[in-house]
Amino acid sequence: MSEDFIRILIYTHATFGGISLLVGLVALIVTKGNNLHRTAGKIFYYCMLIGASLAIIISLLPNHESTFLFSIGIFSCYMILSGRRILSLKKLFKGEPTATKEYFLPGLMLLTGIGMLAYGINMKSKSDDYGIVLIVFACIGGSMAIRDIQMLRSKPMDKKFWLYQHISKMTGGYIAAVTAFVVVNGFIPGLYGWLIPTVVGTIYIVYHQMRFRKKGEKILAERNIENG
Repeated sequence: MSEDFIRILIYTHATFGGISLLVGLVALIVTKGNNLHRTAGKIFYYCMLIGASLAIIISLLPNHESTFLFSIGIFSCYMILSGRRILSLKKLFKGEPTATKEYFLPGLMLLTGIGMLAYGINMKSKSDDYGIVLIVFACIGGSMAIRDIQMLRSKPMDKKFWLYQHISKMTGGYIAAVTAFVVVNGFIPGLYGWLIPTVVGTIYIVYHQMRFRKKGEKILAERNIENG
């Protein structure tokens, strides 16, 4: 495969990543659930999926092999695929059986997470500080995969669980886009460029989960008062 063609793939990957960055921000800041949020979310989903998939392909090409890029690409794909898919799994709260195929995505992420963890530990043992990046992403992706498997095996008690997971995973996908942008352009040096977006994104996720929980508790309390 010629370097010119690989360069086209890289530019295409960067283009879709840039679009993801812009429309993803719109989806994050507008009111959740309205038409603008849904439209921006769909554009973000498809652009991010294309960009992350191209990253995986590029990481496997001659002279561009990168276990690091491959792992992060799988992580990004998992976040947005499962983040979108979770919205259609409300059937779990209606007592309907879960198809075996639903275990494929979290199972793949769990296996990838184990590989990322092992590779990250190996990098760290060789004094490569970037191994900590893989370890962090492996722990995040692996823990989410385990939670998904548990969800598929037994119905969560919280009926808003699907909403919290959607927020967490789609935000996780956006964190990946921001991280790539920051690192490639060198806006934040060293490990900080890899980890700061994750810290900020985690704060955003926790804030919105707490916000939705409080809103749900308020509505429930009002209903209890009305019912005497």
